[in-house]
Amino acid sequence: MFITITTSEVTPDQLVQVEGFLKEFLPRMEKQPGVLAIYHYNRPEIGNESTLVIWKDQESLKTYREGDLIKEAIAFEKKMGLEATTREGYPLVYPNKEQR
Repeated sequence: MFITITTSEVTPDQLVQVEGFLKEFLPRMEKQPGVLAIYHYNRPEIGNESTLVIWKDQESLKTYREGDLIKEAIAFEKKMGLEATTREGYPLVYPNKEQR
């Protein structure tokens, strides 16, 4: 399994728009092949929001990142001026295959 973490710094006004976008976007992302789970949270008091995605494997993530759906997210980030968005990805070491 593989996990990705996308984090953006947002103002309170941006947060309202980001949450509106994600309300429509995340259900479609959840239907992508290889997506096992999506978790999203925001911390308005700190000024950021994060989305965690658990992928079946790194190949599923690669397919998503080469597709059209991620282009929508990147275009939205540019439109909103979310230059401080970071995308990280890591192989999950727990639970390992024997523990699932």
